[in-house]
Amino acid sequence: MNNEVKVAFEKYDADGSGAIDKEELAELSKELGHELTEEELDKALKDLDLNGDGVIDLKEFARWWFTGKKEFNGSRRAVLKAGSMAG
Repeated sequence: MNNEVKVAFEKYDADGSGAIDKEELAELSKELGHELTEEELDKALKDLDLNGDGVIDLKEFARWWFTGKKEFNGSRRAVLKAGSMAG
């Protein structure tokens, strides 16, 4: 796993659970300058949560990261348009 991705993931996995939940996704989007509405958060989480367990795990996060932070079905949402998240 690319260390930059793991560091970014761990930054946003605030509770150390090994997954980014909806609340953490909201904080991630806010930090990236694209605060999302509740509806947009639900859509973004659904888009990124490939296995349907309600959270974004490291593998799902890495896939998003390495595809240029785009939504997987081709459309783009505000949180998914963000630039580099490292930092």
